[in-house]
Amino acid sequence: MRFHKSAIMLLALSAEAAAASTPKTLHAFGINQQGGSTLYGALMMDSAGNLYGTAEYGGAHGYGVVYKLTRQSGGGWTETVLYSFKGGSQDGATPHDALVMDAGGNLYGTTSVGGGGCSHTGCGIVFELSPTASGPWTETVLHRFAGGTADGSTPYSGVILDAAGNLYGTTSSGGANGAGMAYELSPNGTSTWNETILHNFTGSPDGATPFASLVFDNAGNLYGTTYKGGSANQGTVFELTPGTGGTWTAAVLHSFHGAPDGSDLFENVILDGAGNIYGSAETGGSANCGLSFKLSPDGSGGWTETILHTFLGIGAQDGENPNALLFDAAGNLYGTTVGGGVDNPGTIFKLTPQTGGEWTETVLYSFTGGNDGAYPSVPLITDRADRLYGTTLWGGPAGDTVGGVAFEFTP
Repeated sequence: MRFHKSAIMLLALSAEAAAASTPKTLHAFGINQQGGSTLYGALMMDSAGNLYGTAEYGGAHGYGVVYKLTRQSGGGWTETVLYSFKGGSQDGATPHDALVMDAGGNLYGTTSVGGGGCSHTGCGIVFELSPTASGPWTETVLHRFAGGTADGSTPYSGVILDAAGNLYGTTSSGGANGAGMAYELSPNGTSTWNETILHNFTGSPDGATPFASLVFDNAGNLYGTTYKGGSANQGTVFELTPGTGGTWTAAVLHSFHGAPDGSDLFENVILDGAGNIYGSAETGGSANCGLSFKLSPDGSGGWTETILHTFLGIGAQDGENPNALLFDAAGNLYGTTVGGGVDNPGTIFKLTPQTGGEWTETVLYSFTGGNDGAYPSVPLITDRADRLYGTTLWGGPAGDTVGGVAFEFTP
């Protein structure tokens, strides 16, 4: 259930789940449409503990907003709309993913449409928001996607930064083969940045329709997922390796096959210190409710998949359609599911490693679809006190099919 959109695990619906805390709502969206509605983007936190995110709709023009949630001394949180998108040929519309902040406090992100280009709604943009001394934030459009075979279109993923200040991302369509592409944007001293296409996806064998953000390893290689494509057209995990002269080489690390090992990869992967890759497939598995997996180098250039947990859905009071994962300091994994749980509007879950390589799942919380929100559609983030933060797509006081909430959860 997405509105957009080998170890056997034990389901631990136990006293631990019953004793887990309830999410604390930091802000409810959609009551005042000026503040945004429909939260597909994950949160990010600055060094002062403030949260930043995007809402796909609402705002002054109805095309979505970038917002900040500021922690108050009394324990509450206050929303500030940093920017309302205008849509049309000059600005973006419907921001869909998380933001990233540079050392100067500037924010970078994407919108999935707007900016002119390939259709009447536009092909999407990459933007920068900069704070000013007087308070308002200033937007700069760094790139307008043109679509067609020469450029990408519809960037559902956000961007990531390297140490030199370059941005990297993916588009879900466009490019030389129409299957999406990976790109780099580099500052050139003007308001628009130079784009370099790192890879044009072909569908088979290397994947198609990348929805998720990229991630770097310590050597500067990029990793990501594709929703479809690969040898069975069920999605892939891929690596992009930089070479000489600005070239990049793509390699498929794993092609998914549906029921045996997952399908439909919407979310990004994460890496551990040993170079293993962890992620989630939204569907597939024995119940077709998705699964979480690990990919490990096999020592001969290949990768081996281990299924960490197969989700069983509402019938088993388990989640379904998992999002990306998050490590804690002890090596446990946390995540959310879009659906499933006791009432079906999604869950917060924990995966705990066991001796022998197995992992045990615990459902920490089942959303009700009421004031606590419904259908969390993004990965969690954490602070230094190990509190978890996330958003729900809809729900909260504004209702089940609008709004959304930002929440804090203590495992």
